[in-house]
Amino acid sequence: MAESPATGSSVLIVDNDRLAVKVLSSILSEQGYIITCAYGGLDALQHLTNTTFDLVFLDLVMPRIGGDRICSYITQSPRHANTKVFIVSAAAIEGRQNIAELKPFACIAKAPYDIMKKNILAALNELNKGEHETMLMFAEGVYPRSVVQELLFSRRHFEAILTSMTEAVFELDVNGIITYVNQSARTLLGKQEWELIGQAFSREFSEIASTRIDKTLTAILNKAEAGSTELGVSLQDRELSLSFRNVIRDDERIGATVVVNDVTEKKLLEQERCLRERLTGVIEMASAAAHELNQPLTVISGHAQLLLQQCAGQEALERRARIIYEQVERLGRLTKQFSGIATYKTKDYGDNLKIIDIEQSANPGSK
Repeated sequence: MAESPATGSSVLIVDNDRLAVKVLSSILSEQGYIITCAYGGLDALQHLTNTTFDLVFLDLVMPRIGGDRICSYITQSPRHANTKVFIVSAAAIEGRQNIAELKPFACIAKAPYDIMKKNILAALNELNKGEHETMLMFAEGVYPRSVVQELLFSRRHFEAILTSMTEAVFELDVNGIITYVNQSARTLLGKQEWELIGQAFSREFSEIASTRIDKTLTAILNKAEAGSTELGVSLQDRELSLSFRNVIRDDERIGATVVVNDVTEKKLLEQERCLRERLTGVIEMASAAAHELNQPLTVISGHAQLLLQQCAGQEALERRARIIYEQVERLGRLTKQFSGIATYKTKDYGDNLKIIDIEQSANPGSK
């Protein structure tokens, strides 16, 4: 029998297959370990949220939250820095390279009882030898299968697509708990994966937005058929568009996906477009009004000049005629500026008010 590295050490066994959990529990109990069982990723997260373990034996392929997510949660979380992770997977050989990227202590291939027990004991024996820079592999008596390689390739392909998406993608269970986030989702919320997995999706938003999200999730998850819905919310200074879609498999409600788009820039561009349309209308109206005013102002200006000539020597009448002429000329200059408006400039008018700066609008290059 292999020498036990720490009799009485705590072990968390995670697998959605109850028989696999029973087998692992039997092998590890014989070595003096204190066993805690978790039947799936969500169950494991609940244990890991409240407790730290010396070792975690973890299946790789599980529904809702896969073993890769749990492994990342453990290796990234400062709280579990001293926990050693052992991946126990039927795809250990075929997925060796990708499993190594998760940085577990060891990877053990699932196999018939006698072979797997031998490999597990060999892996435990390595705990006595200190830290290892690379993942240890224990797959004696197990051989690669092409069908598993093809399935893993397909899975990696879809994961690569999700990772490269600019939209933030979240997967939720039926209770609105986050089970998957892509890179864009982590960037959007400014958090690492281990800080998000296992948390309620709505708690990442303000109280008002959270209430709206919970109502939307409840409605979409209670639908008997596949469907989707949209919701707009704010996050800090960003405007977001949330697209919810429920996931139903074999008539069972699995959860929901949420695709989040940052529409802040889009809204600003839309506001600018609407403003430009309104200003175009104002400019066109100003030009039309200036054109219509130009003729009567020309007539008034001509008559004012005649009055000035006829009032020569009559000081009071001449002064009034000159005032009329000067103000008509001023109106003429304004109508000319209206006709030349090509942009939209404003100036302060006191009490935090702004008005159109006609001169700057007509001559945008002037200062």
